[in-house]
Amino acid sequence: MRKGIVLSYNKSVKSGFIKDLSGQRIRFYNEDLNVGFKPNDLVAFNVSVVKGAIVAVNIILILNKNGKTVSSRHNTN
Repeated sequence: MRKGIVLSYNKSVKSGFIKDLSGQRIRFYNEDLNVGFKPNDLVAFNVSVVKGAIVAVNIILILNKNGKTVSSRHNTN
């Protein structure tokens, strides 16, 4: 799994960007209406190729932006 920081998340369109530890920006989509990501959340994730683009999937929130440890697995596509 890769690790990264949430750069942005738009709840109305259910997508955002993560910057991984190598500096790559990766888009993600969130289908779970109960889950919201915030900028600076630390996450772990896998990558997948969808329609020729790399996207983050199976995102796990590790630390929220306040530094609190979180143990949540979010299946995102």
